[in-house]
Amino acid sequence: MIELKNVSKFYTNNGVVTLGLRNIDLKLNRGEIVAITGDSGSGKSTLLNVITAVDTYEEGEIYFEGNETSYFNQNDMDMFRKNNVSFIFQNYNIIDSYTVLENVMLPLLLAGKSYEDAKTEAKRIIDKVGLSKRIHHRGTKLSGGEKQRCVIARALASDSKILACDEPTGNLDSQTGDEIIKLIAEVAKDKLVLIVTHNYNQISSIATRRIKVSDGEIIEDVYLKEETEREEPKNFVLEDKKVSKITYLRLALQNIFSTPKKTIFSMLVFMVISFITLILCLMMLEQSYGTNYDRNPSYNLKTKDRLVVYDKNHQPLNKEILESVDYKEIYYNAFYEESGLALDIPIDDYYNITYTAVVGYTYKKLDYTIFSGRDVEKDGEYVLVYSENGYYNSEIPSENGRDFYVNVDGLGTVRGGRIVGFATTKEDISVAYLQCYSTFGENILNASKTGYDYRHYYTLSGTRYTLQEKYVDSETTHISLPKSYEKEEITFYHIMNDLYEVPWNIEIRYEETSVPYLIIGDDYFNYKNKPDVDQMDIYEAVIYTDSISKVKSQLEAAGYRVSVPSEKKVKPSVLNLVTLYLFLSLTIMALICLFFVTYVILARVYASKNKDYGVLRTLGMVKKQLGRIVILEVLGIGILSSLLSLIIFIILYHTTPVFGMGEFMNFGIVFLYFALMLLFSYFIARRFNRRLYKFSVNTTVKGEVARND
Repeated sequence: MIELKNVSKFYTNNGVVTLGLRNIDLKLNRGEIVAITGDSGSGKSTLLNVITAVDTYEEGEIYFEGNETSYFNQNDMDMFRKNNVSFIFQNYNIIDSYTVLENVMLPLLLAGKSYEDAKTEAKRIIDKVGLSKRIHHRGTKLSGGEKQRCVIARALASDSKILACDEPTGNLDSQTGDEIIKLIAEVAKDKLVLIVTHNYNQISSIATRRIKVSDGEIIEDVYLKEETEREEPKNFVLEDKKVSKITYLRLALQNIFSTPKKTIFSMLVFMVISFITLILCLMMLEQSYGTNYDRNPSYNLKTKDRLVVYDKNHQPLNKEILESVDYKEIYYNAFYEESGLALDIPIDDYYNITYTAVVGYTYKKLDYTIFSGRDVEKDGEYVLVYSENGYYNSEIPSENGRDFYVNVDGLGTVRGGRIVGFATTKEDISVAYLQCYSTFGENILNASKTGYDYRHYYTLSGTRYTLQEKYVDSETTHISLPKSYEKEEITFYHIMNDLYEVPWNIEIRYEETSVPYLIIGDDYFNYKNKPDVDQMDIYEAVIYTDSISKVKSQLEAAGYRVSVPSEKKVKPSVLNLVTLYLFLSLTIMALICLFFVTYVILARVYASKNKDYGVLRTLGMVKKQLGRIVILEVLGIGILSSLLSLIIFIILYHTTPVFGMGEFMNFGIVFLYFALMLLFSYFIARRFNRRLYKFSVNTTVKGEVARND
């Protein structure tokens, strides 16, 4: 069955060569129970490891069923063991975190059996070795004898041609040891059984042959019973039996759930790293958003058919001249269309959570595509339109429409209307825009003009002062002056957009007050003496036309200044770009550092699992198969941890103002975040795999890897 011809094995350590085996010639046949004896360090375990392809050899040749094995690479050795060898070790080498049933099922699953078939067969074998009552106990709960019975059951499940036993009774008392030897004899039928032992007397009753090793050489080879019949050489194929993908997934999940303490610790490490990664992604997006979408604040709307007209000396425009050009639409006092409108949009009534955004509003019908909700159908309904490159807050509910409120300085908020849909546009806009049905509600216009365009002033003895506003329980809006001002000449007026002075006649009351106040009453939006913006002189106008160049020339010929917003391309400043690239560089460096920190921490955790992986390797799991399990295991922990971190961040975002960057959260950033964490987990798993295969099976199983770390 197995023949060794002039086989030698050497070990090299720090340049020093040590002899393991020297010129071994040996023939072993099926049906033999071979006792391999010798003093400690004599080379008997080395001989067993070389025969069973746990370790390599440097000289000579080993034939298995007449076929050479010197060409075996690591995968070939793994497949050879899986198909032909079962092991019983002194230190048991079961997976302690697995149950008896799970341990015995392993070789059956690796042989390509389905989970149910493997389970049925494993139960039959466990009953045969007398462990049925302990079938669901983990390895840590078993006695030494029970662990060895579990190993024998696993060997039976392998149905292999060779049973390799390395000091199988070394850690057992004599009575339990005798029971294990008898059990080995029972399962040895039609197998080649190799037993390395210090206690030959214990196995003498079952041994058919005794081999004694000293200093790496065989010094005695005695047949104790009739020699078995020699086998004829035959060809064999190193066939890697196909294992189903679901089996890999089951084993990965089994590894995760069978070691809860290690899994929880690993998840905590991943959660910290993934949380930091998410923060870095959002900060990077925030920085990029601020850099890439930097626009001239005077021109939020940059559609190609739009131009803005004003007088270089800030004098009123001639309406007849404006209406003499080729236009589609004209809107006077265009600075209103360029001003920002602060909206409060409730997104969670139960927790009183409100989303605040500064948007633009325009009468022009933008070309947009609805992606949530519906289009406007009547006055009082609005669609919030975003640039295709802009940021959309996906938390704003739109199923049945959502009322919004307009922020007004000194007044709080007033209801503006209802947002019924969300849309994107290819047109050049720098802020989100409210699109109305036909005309904007009076509340929106008045709130915008009051809160953002008017600045109230008064002059006293030739000096200009800001008029303070005060909201009180009053039916009418008026000016409250100290009684001492009754003989003073005071003029009140607005300054619109810090450019245009508008005179203002309003009721004055002399009251018990220390300074002048604008008293905001209940009639603030509608009181009669308030300046009517639409009846004011025209200082700016916006014109929509298909003949931009022609209209621009005509208006410039009339002495006006004309700006075409679509031609005003504002590039990010050098400082912004430097800041962005510096932040990107620091983010990449931080992620690389996080990768190595995570690997170092988790390497300590997985070092303790090297023995489990080593057991899988002794069962013949090849590099690719073990790699799949490790990758699935690490990816599972990484994905679950990333998901928990994301949930925690969302909760903090809704409860803690510090996490305001959460407003940049969208599908794209979530996709990027999970993609990064998947790559992160994958590369860590790859490094674990390389580390596992850095050591031999023999070294891994004996636990020397963990000690060397």
